[in-house]
Amino acid sequence: LYGTDIDPLPRKNPRISADVQISANLPLESIQNVATPRPPPNPKTNLTNHQFRSECKEIDHRLKDMRNKIIQNELQNVHWELGFIRKHLDNIITDLSILEETHFLEPGEFKELQMIQETIQNYLYLQLDLYDMDLKATNYREAPVFLCVTQEKAGPIEKDKLCGSFQLKLLTSARVHNIVTDHIRPELVGKSAKRTEQELEYSKQVFNEAGLAQFADLKFSKGTSANIAKMKFSVVVEVLVDGNNLKKTLKSNETKPFISITNTGSQWTGAAGTWLKEDAFKEKSEISICRFWNYFQKHYLAATKQDVANIKRPLYLSDFDYLLKAKFEQGVDKKNINLDEYKKFWDWIGPGLKKIRYQLHCLWLFVEGYFCAFVTGTEAENILSSQAVGTFIIRLSERIKGGFVISYKNSSGVRHYLIQFDDTDKKKTLIDFWEKNFTNHNKDTALEGKYKKPPKPRKNQSLRGTPYDTILL
Repeated sequence: LYGTDIDPLPRKNPRISADVQISANLPLESIQNVATPRPPPNPKTNLTNHQFRSECKEIDHRLKDMRNKIIQNELQNVHWELGFIRKHLDNIITDLSILEETHFLEPGEFKELQMIQETIQNYLYLQLDLYDMDLKATNYREAPVFLCVTQEKAGPIEKDKLCGSFQLKLLTSARVHNIVTDHIRPELVGKSAKRTEQELEYSKQVFNEAGLAQFADLKFSKGTSANIAKMKFSVVVEVLVDGNNLKKTLKSNETKPFISITNTGSQWTGAAGTWLKEDAFKEKSEISICRFWNYFQKHYLAATKQDVANIKRPLYLSDFDYLLKAKFEQGVDKKNINLDEYKKFWDWIGPGLKKIRYQLHCLWLFVEGYFCAFVTGTEAENILSSQAVGTFIIRLSERIKGGFVISYKNSSGVRHYLIQFDDTDKKKTLIDFWEKNFTNHNKDTALEGKYKKPPKPRKNQSLRGTPYDTILL
């Protein structure tokens, strides 16, 4: 595959199924009635990430064998093998980058892809560098030790809430015989670097005998405003190398970005939008639409509090097509998205995701499928035209930022009502609003237990009005 006649790490050509570019569309029949939950997603299409993962495991085994060779001073072909492994890892990174740039990946596949990238960049490359130092150095001027860190999650977090779990690992060259470490200290870097380490609670840990440490309860005690915050971990180490004691302050790679917010009502939309832009665009001004899909669905799952291993309300490619067409002329056939287009997109969808995430019952309604959300007004009319009077669906407004529309069937046809600011409040949820204005037996059965008061028996009433009614009559 890589232009060499001898390949000690044989691998097959990546076989990327075209099916991943046509994600399963949700049948419209499943959203014709508010009492009908969406069906579970179709089985995921498996890509070849398992192939890359197995290759990385094989490389890890080879590095451990190489360590023993260096210790025993059996250096024949070690330099060549180091170079070959590095080239092989470079090619894997290139292949993974092509995947995320050119394919609409499923959430589990994309998560694993990023885990493999992180393993290569934050562990395997570093170990290769250390063994290179062993081969080149006659006298070590500094301790041949690196500190790598991995983390479970990133993104907007509320002040005084856990940042997630961080795993730290000491990597040493083969010639290190003994290592002594001090306490590990986390520090903020970037635009929030002026803030002190005292803002990070539970911030002292030590390495165990295996060179491993974990920060499981690290917290920001203050907000970071709208700024991205990243962390580095540092530790003072003293090592014995070839009979010499060397001391060094190690600094880890930067963590994934955080934004610590103090007010979810006013700050979440901006923080989540900044995080997505940082994650997807990095320092680029334009990215492919495939790449944007891969990162947006990752952030969509975080916004709707869903775990990749247990997705109840997936983002289908047809949903993404709708979201793009709501703001641009093209959908998933659009080739690229730039920063100006991203701002236009997020300014519209961001407030809607915030409502779904935080308004009482909205997240439950959305995840269970009672919010259709991703349908146009015309599609809603087609869905409801053959339904009984009183049937309604909830969808995103394509014109109003963060707006939701109730499309409903009354005696004169299908109407659309833009939910007003004062239709819901702390004392009156969206479900209570439905109970008051819509009579539908299936609705009451589906939402039983969510009403503040049991719905009163009443006869079906005809709903009258004009498109985007300001009141329900």
